[in-house]
Amino acid sequence: MFGGGSVQGMITSLSNNKKLLRSKRLFQKERTFLNTKKESLKATEGKLNFKKASQEELLQIGKKIRKQNRKENTILIGIAILIISVFTYFTINVIRQNSIDKESIQVLKFQEKEKQFLVLINKGDEWFEKGKWYNSIFYYEKAKEIFPKNYDINYRLVRSYSFECESEFQNCHEAKKLLDKLFLMFPDKEKDLLEIKGKLEYEY
Repeated sequence: MFGGGSVQGMITSLSNNKKLLRSKRLFQKERTFLNTKKESLKATEGKLNFKKASQEELLQIGKKIRKQNRKENTILIGIAILIISVFTYFTINVIRQNSIDKESIQVLKFQEKEKQFLVLINKGDEWFEKGKWYNSIFYYEKAKEIFPKNYDINYRLVRSYSFECESEFQNCHEAKKLLDKLFLMFPDKEKDLLEIKGKLEYEY
């Protein structure tokens, strides 16, 4: 059995615990915006007090707004200039690249034509050295179709005509006709052309 002192101590402890369990508000009720507004209205008897800005303060506010607008406009203009610059840069590069590509294609085409031109001349020269004027004229005429205003091919052609005229009495008229044209096209080559002209006049 418990002693008297122990029982009394337990009763006191239970009593203290009950007091702690009683409903007490340890924290104040949270103040919401509406509660604060109600208290403010109550304090001012339902009237709101707005502070009126002075003329100087209004001017300062206007200056700040204008300054901010200018700043924003400057930023927008800067961005626009940057975008235009980038677009222009890429556009120029694209155009330049296209131009380079076109030039490269033209160079390749010219090189191909020049290669074909030289092959035809070489074949014509081979037949000329063999005294086969008809064959040499054939290849020279093909070469002339590629570069009609080239002096070397025109000279070779009229020379073959003149030799054919001299040996076979053929193409004499073609030789004289081409020679007269060459005198007009290449006046600085008169000395070379006169030698062929002398031979043709002799044959005529």
